[in-house]
Parts: sequence; structure tokens; C-alpha cells
Amino acid sequence: MLRTAIIGTGWAGTRHVEAIRELGRKLSVAALVDTDADFLAERARELGIEKTYTDYRDALADDSVDAVSICTPHELHCPMALEAAKAGKHILCEKPLALHVKDATRMIRAAERGGVTLYVAENNAYTAQARYLRRVVESGEPIGELIFAVHVWGFRMERFRYPGRREWLTRPEMGGTGTWMLHGIHTIAQIRRIFGEVKTVYMREHHAGTFRTPEIEGSMVGVLTLESGVPLALAQTCESRPGGDMKGYQLFGDRGSLKGWDEGWRVFAHDAGDAGSAVRAAAVQPYPEQPLSPYAQEMEAFADTVSGAAVGFTTARSERRSLAVVEAGYLSAASGKPVDLEARFGRGRLA
Repeated sequence: MLRTAIIGTGWAGTRHVEAIRELGRKLSVAALVDTDADFLAERARELGIEKTYTDYRDALADDSVDAVSICTPHELHCPMALEAAKAGKHILCEKPLALHVKDATRMIRAAERGGVTLYVAENNAYTAQARYLRRVVESGEPIGELIFAVHVWGFRMERFRYPGRREWLTRPEMGGTGTWMLHGIHTIAQIRRIFGEVKTVYMREHHAGTFRTPEIEGSMVGVLTLESGVPLALAQTCESRPGGDMKGYQLFGDRGSLKGWDEGWRVFAHDAGDAGSAVRAAAVQPYPEQPLSPYAQEMEAFADTVSGAAVGFTTARSERRSLAVVEAGYLSAASGKPVDLEARFGRGRLA
């Protein structure tokens, strides 16, 4: 059992505890860590965990702790991971791995020097939707060769703020970010899982007149060109709430098209022939069920990567690439030009 201290006991930290318990193997919760002593005591009682620390360095010094799960504000991911690696603890880090590719690289190098695993908790790569659509892209069934794709995700929040302990998420001065980093990192990780690697990024930023937090992005809209040559149009927004099945993925192939959203998928097949050929719409289908939630799957993938039993989808090197796409999106929106990832970050940082 990989004995793990959960650093940060808010929404994400609690979800990690629940996911480890759902998995029921390979990992255990050794301790909870939080700087708010009263909140920590209450959460420890709720979760039935005896050992607690208000300073994460005490957890790093605990010989009964094998690994740490970093569920803190994003700007703390890098310094905490550097210290954990130096202490010889394996590291599971909530997304995003860091706020900048250069910091992610520092974290990766520190983990390599310390002989420990650095892994990223990115649940969107483990969903039934991602797994199924990946098979569609790889096999060509049932839509044939992929020609282009579209992804839309978002919700409407006039004032981009979270309440209570989660307020920091959208406050840059508190280590938070706008929707492109906060939610877009999820989107990019899933896109990479489904379609493969991204080559170029071209994004534009938008603010609606009713969006009341103009210091951060309201919508990011643009085109990713995949290494396969396939273009993918992307919209990530907190200004508009796509209704019904308007959010999600649309995949267009030479034998048909497929619409995939959280609840299921639907294929539109067409007869071979000219522009007058008929299009046949099939019924909505659910994704194949998975025995574990995406959160429990990422915990098992972390444990398996540590033990060497298997290498999971969301290694630190993998999710540095997701971070590179998000960082390139900000650069593109600022310059008005597309960004080639390899030219911007170098092949070594994308390996």
C-alpha cells in the first residue's frame, strides 16, 4: 500500500480521499494536511482519519508517509513538489502540474534526481467518453478517417468567482487563474487523450459586455492543429452556457460524423456517393460502463506508475504537454498569431 498524505483538504483533497477508498487497493490515506487547524480537525473527523499536520513539511519528514497528494492553490504546486522530491516522497499533483512549462520542467527534473514518481491527477483523461472516442479515432469506426473535429465546453458565470475556501481558484492574486487554465487544462488533457498530440495553437480571447470579471479571460476560441494534420476547432467559455447536446465533441469523418457529449454519443452515417447522398441518424448510445470512477482510475494509475506495473496516461511529462498548449493559447491570444509548440518550447520539453 502506498501510504499517502493529502496536502490540502478542500474539494480536491477530499475527492482524493474518497477515490482512494473507492479503489480499495494499492493506496491508503496516511494523513491529512491543511493550514487551517479548525477546518482540518473537522474534515479529519468527517473522513475518519486520525493523523493530521498543519505544516506539510512535517508530513514530508514522516517516515510512515510514502507519497504526497498536492491539492493546494496552483502556485504552490511547484515549490511543494520540489521539497517532496528532495524528501524522497512520490508525488501526485492536482492539475495543472504548474502554471508555467519552465516550472513543470523543474519539477520533473527534481523528481528524477530524487528517484521518485511525479504524476498528475487529471481525471478527464480517464472518462468513459475519452476512452470511447479514442477508440473511434484509432479504429476509424464508425465514421471512417477523421477529417476535422470540434469541441465546445463551458458555462455562464457573470462574475467569475467561487465561494468560500474555493475563492482562490479564480483570483490570480491568490494563486488562481481564468477559465482557460482552470478548466481548459482539463479540456486539453482530454483532447490529447482522444486525438493525440497538438502541433500548433491559435486562440483568440473574448469578453462579453455582461462579463463582470474583465481582468481574466471570458472565452478562448480558436483552432488546434494536431500532429496528425487534423484541425480541431475549440471553444472554452465561462460567458455562455451551451444548451443540451451543443457542448461536447463533434467528429467528422469520410464515412459519417459523430456527436459525443457527457451523457452519450450519436452517429450520423452517410452513403458513399456525391453530395446528394443520404445521411442516417442512429439512436443515442451510452458509453461503455467503467468499473471505477475516473478519480479512482487516476489513483490506481499513479500507484501502478510508482510500482512499475504500468505507466499511466497522465505522467508529469505528458501533462507538461497539456500545460504547454494552455500556455501557448495565452501567448497566441496576446500576439494574435499561431504558436508552434516545438518552436516555442523545444522538442526536449515536449518529450
